[in-house]
Amino acid sequence: MVSEAKEPRSVPTAVVSLSRVMNVVSIVALGLMMLLTVSDVFLRFAFRHPILDSPQLTEYLMVCVAAFGLAWCAANKRHVKVDLVVSHFSPRVQVIYDIITYFLGLGVCLIITWRVFLESLVLHRYHTSTTVLEVPAYPFCLVLTFGFGILCLVMLTHLIQYLYKVVKG
Repeated sequence: MVSEAKEPRSVPTAVVSLSRVMNVVSIVALGLMMLLTVSDVFLRFAFRHPILDSPQLTEYLMVCVAAFGLAWCAANKRHVKVDLVVSHFSPRVQVIYDIITYFLGLGVCLIITWRVFLESLVLHRYHTSTTVLEVPAYPFCLVLTFGFGILCLVMLTHLIQYLYKVVKG
């Protein structure tokens, strides 16, 4: 008895669940960033005492927002896609275009993941931190590494799905 091969799911459930949790963390970080900025402005004008290291803390929170939001956006295919020319091609050519795009994008994301991880090691070695509060910088590079790593998993699953479409016709 020969069983038919099933079409692979777009993104495995574990990756989708993880990206959903990461998106919630991203939303919380965005809320904290807004609260920090509003509080800093209010304290600066009302009492002439801004929050120490507020710009650097906002930058760190921005890293969290971006890194944790990328995988969810890609898993749900909510990213910007401009296909003015490609939409006029046949579905098979469109899938081949998507394979090339995901392959190149995965390559770029893997390089970014690798280089940011190496940068986090350098930041840890030299104890790089914010000026006043001395918040270390390397954990936020590791957050960025993790976010891009999950994005790579999502892109790999999409690439496999498109390859399956080409093979199965």
